[in-house]
Amino acid sequence: MEKRLCVIGGSGFVGRAIVRRATRAGYRVTVACRHPEKARHLTVEGVRLVRADIASGKGLDAALRGADAVINLVGVLYEKGRFTFDAVHVHGTEHVLDACAQQGVPRYVHMSALGAGAVPESAYARSKSEAEARVRAANLAWTVFRPSVIYGEHDSFFNRFKAIGAWFPVMPVIAPEMRLQPVWVEDVARAFVRAIEDKRTFGQCFVLAGPKPYTMRALLELLHRELGRRRLLLPLPSLAARLLARLVQWLPVPPLTLDQLALLRHDNVASGEPFPALFGKPAPLEQVLPTYIHGSQREWIQRRLDAARRYYRKGGL
Repeated sequence: MEKRLCVIGGSGFVGRAIVRRATRAGYRVTVACRHPEKARHLTVEGVRLVRADIASGKGLDAALRGADAVINLVGVLYEKGRFTFDAVHVHGTEHVLDACAQQGVPRYVHMSALGAGAVPESAYARSKSEAEARVRAANLAWTVFRPSVIYGEHDSFFNRFKAIGAWFPVMPVIAPEMRLQPVWVEDVARAFVRAIEDKRTFGQCFVLAGPKPYTMRALLELLHRELGRRRLLLPLPSLAARLLARLVQWLPVPPLTLDQLALLRHDNVASGEPFPALFGKPAPLEQVLPTYIHGSQREWIQRRLDAARRYYRKGGL
């Protein structure tokens, strides 16, 4: 019998990878998102698109109707208008869980974040932890994933630094010694899809990280070495970083906020097994990065400009 899966936030970077893998695994997929028109390309895979707003809960009942399982990927990295961390992560999760109860959906898989609850001064980390608490209290077969920084084609991590480095021979680096453990988007997608029907994952929380940690400086050196660039990396003093965050956090798509700066003061690495053997082995960054980072830089910049134009046309989020 065909299994029905609803992916909330399935039009994004991670969502697209999960949707592709799920459809190839035989799932009939519904993608719920605020702007279905931006996800029309997914219909080629036979995906059904539904307009839904996790912050308000509108459209969720229709999206989840008939589903056997739900994956909730929705998250924000910065607050804009009504889309605060609490509104999206905490209350949004409550709305999805309520819709699961209303529609009789028994299986729920949740995207959290590595470091959720571990950085008290970060509203993002706190809200992620509170969302997890709501999931754990739900009367569902749930699984929580805590990924580290996710990279891959069209990511907003390496592609952003690639674009910045194209213009300046000297790059200021915030928190150069902060450690991260990037994980490939395809490895994350594999874990999510495999977990759906694996009862060993029910009621469990898993960290998803790459094979080894790197400092921020080492990641940027790896990026520029792969691109054949020579760039001078200069540590940005804490005070200068704070002033920069105050200035740019009000941009439509801010490159840095004060909350993100708080996160950068803490390592973002796995404390135990980086990637559960249950889901296979994670790919080494050094093997994956060359397969996509030489792509069109102009395309990435154009997507960011288009996002800013949409923001101003609508008068904000």
